[in-house]
Amino acid sequence: MRTDVVEVSEFPELAQRYNVYAVPKTVVNDAYEIVGALPERQFVEAVLRGAEGQETEGEGSDIAGETTPVEPDG
Repeated sequence: MRTDVVEVSEFPELAQRYNVYAVPKTVVNDAYEIVGALPERQFVEAVLRGAEGQETEGEGSDIAGETTPVEPDG
């Protein structure tokens, strides 16, 4: 597993690529994103769901943030 932390003000091309308008924003496997701060347990659950390719929306989860598909750039 690999994690990268990026200061979007220093890498505006990445901010544009991932549509970063607010922080924190977590992108998992270039496919799912979590926007906003979550309690640790909920964050880990959301990251694991994203890594497994599952969306949390509509699952009745108590996770405040949702993993949503990232729109690929053209």
